[in-house]
Amino acid sequence: MTRSATKLVVPAFDDTPLAGYHFEGRSEDPLLLVNAIGPDLSSWRPLIDQVEREQAVVAWDLRGLHGSGEPRSDRIDATAHCEDAVAVVDAVGAERFAVAAWSTGTRIGIEIARSYPERVKSVVIVCGGLGRGFRGLFRYLEMSPLFPYGAGVAKHFAASLQGPFRAFVSRPEIAGVVRQSGVIGPAADVDALVKVLQSFASCDLKQLLRTYEEVASDSDPAVFAEVQAPCLLVAGRRDRFATPGMVDEMLRRLPVAEKVVYEQGSHFIPLEYPERLALDMRSFFTL
Repeated sequence: MTRSATKLVVPAFDDTPLAGYHFEGRSEDPLLLVNAIGPDLSSWRPLIDQVEREQAVVAWDLRGLHGSGEPRSDRIDATAHCEDAVAVVDAVGAERFAVAAWSTGTRIGIEIARSYPERVKSVVIVCGGLGRGFRGLFRYLEMSPLFPYGAGVAKHFAASLQGPFRAFVSRPEIAGVVRQSGVIGPAADVDALVKVLQSFASCDLKQLLRTYEEVASDSDPAVFAEVQAPCLLVAGRRDRFATPGMVDEMLRRLPVAEKVVYEQGSHFIPLEYPERLALDMRSFFTL
């Protein structure tokens, strides 16, 4: 079982109160977990179970979501989240750290590595890819270019969508619906995924969509070339959101990077293969 984290309240650069979490471990340099936009720490819990005895872990709730307060400025871009992350790392007294980012947290994780090259030892990107814009939509049938636009439209209807969405994910049959949808692999802990979905639904939907729109639409490929830390890209062959082609595009852009593919993995590798992911990360961090 995961030990309880030490909970922190850390002021951001604009005095937004950030909810931070610190799991103490034997390692001197912690692992900073960057979540996807929406879920809380439940998406990383299976991995934390695997690494916490050896690896100190730091995490935080994105501004305006879950335990973190409403932003006290209009900053919800990737750079703002990067500064928030480093403020939490500073609060636990760590100088250097590794980064692991999942899904839509990829852009934030890359920004942290780009902005703090002297502090970031290495980066693991799980189920994240570099979108290929409308070229990807029309040539490769990748739907990701539409998501930021969809979020921009949906945020105007967030008040009416919030209640039905929360009601849907709270239904007892939601686990079966998730399993039958095909978006998650057979190895996944479906109950854990339901908790992730419910944490997603607990957010203020308008704030969540605004944050997603701001971060996901900032896909300038030039930032990847500025990352100095070695990167490990963990991809799922069955991932419908960060396709293998998108991962390969990011692999080509990053100066020092390698890729590992989980043949049966979907977009939810942290819930499907937490033990294998922990081993791959541990091996990569000790290279």
